[in-house]
Amino acid sequence: MSMRSAICLMFFLPAGVAYAGGQFNVQCAYSHTLPDDAIIYPGQPGRAMVHDFFGNTGADAYSTYYSLNDNKVSTCNVAADPSSYWVPQLKRASGIVVPGYQKTYYKNDQPVVPLHTIPAGLEMLAGDHRSSSPKPQINYLCRGGSYTQIAPTRCPVVTDSSGTYAQLDISVHFPDCWDGRTLVPSMASHIMNMAYRQADGKCPAAYPVKIPELQLNVAYDLGQDPDLSTAQLSMDPILVNGTWVPQWGSLYTAHADFINAWKIDSLQYAVDNCSNADIACSNSIPTYYSKASADVWMDGSGVAHASDSTMISDAASTVLIKFPTPTDLKDYPYTNSYLQTLAQNVTDTSAVTLDIYAASTNWNDTANLPTTAACNTNQRIGGIYLDNALQPRINDITRYVASQVAAGASQIGVCIRNATGRTVQISSRDGTRTPALFMK
Repeated sequence: MSMRSAICLMFFLPAGVAYAGGQFNVQCAYSHTLPDDAIIYPGQPGRAMVHDFFGNTGADAYSTYYSLNDNKVSTCNVAADPSSYWVPQLKRASGIVVPGYQKTYYKNDQPVVPLHTIPAGLEMLAGDHRSSSPKPQINYLCRGGSYTQIAPTRCPVVTDSSGTYAQLDISVHFPDCWDGRTLVPSMASHIMNMAYRQADGKCPAAYPVKIPELQLNVAYDLGQDPDLSTAQLSMDPILVNGTWVPQWGSLYTAHADFINAWKIDSLQYAVDNCSNADIACSNSIPTYYSKASADVWMDGSGVAHASDSTMISDAASTVLIKFPTPTDLKDYPYTNSYLQTLAQNVTDTSAVTLDIYAASTNWNDTANLPTTAACNTNQRIGGIYLDNALQPRINDITRYVASQVAAGASQIGVCIRNATGRTVQISSRDGTRTPALFMK
């Protein structure tokens, strides 16, 4: 029995239980195709079945956590994720079907215990490449339809706002319980490093570390041809007279592989602020994240409030915040910089915009308290758009941050003024959520 088959047969994903933990996701365009598998056949190019790769553009038979981090070029829409994701190739009688993209949801469907982050370099397998029947870890979705464990023989052509075409999605659920020791499963010794959670949402005793569950969804555009009666997925080749001959199996052989190469602090942010916070973050994950090192609000009398859990922004007050400038900003790509706050209008339900200005940083929230002069109201750098919902806000201050980085500033200061006629409350670093510099 293969390692992938053993993982599938020994542990099953529980079904029929509805929970709503936090999640985030990453969408990665198709990158390339190779007959390689760095987990099953490491260092053996051409030995594996043909796979379609997503994410890291340098992934091949030699891929490791270190090689993936040496090549941070990725097709994913989250720059902090240079991981590699791969699946078997799909064909039907009319030819090879190249996937358009894969979208992976990092889920916390049964939040009975806090999730741990995925350890750097963890390698995972999901599915059974020898299966001939439905498995709970694998689902199929035709465009306009519903998920099912039964492989379809056709997907209808559907017309909607995105066009007229047929599409097949294959969804693979990865195990979410780690043994706490083994980063790489061993093919030779049949050591499995991962297992699926139990029906109660907890992990088996031998695999005690619960991590986000990856649900990888591969999208295949079938065009105007709905037929899947001849659809097959690639399998490991066999050696015939010294030549590797490709093999093919049914759609029930669907599976996927993953090597985690996420930027460590970005993934930790996602687990802490999305998975374990019951927040759906989508793909809003920072490449660089710097929490406020000091924050103060000053009332209309000029009195500084440095330890309140909530900062008050009204017509008379000034809010000052400063952040350490992240280091090694050339290590990972990023495009924009944002001020992240947890804030709400507490006067009424109106949506309003606060003003963000540049601020000096020669103050702190202990012995050297600022005055309102620290706020440069001649340099507006952005705005905070909010309503009465208490939720995280990210607001663009890209140009200002870029100018501070270019100037070599070790700290970046901002201030907030409010001319809306409403009172707004903003969580401080002594409150529920610390303001932060959010770069992605």
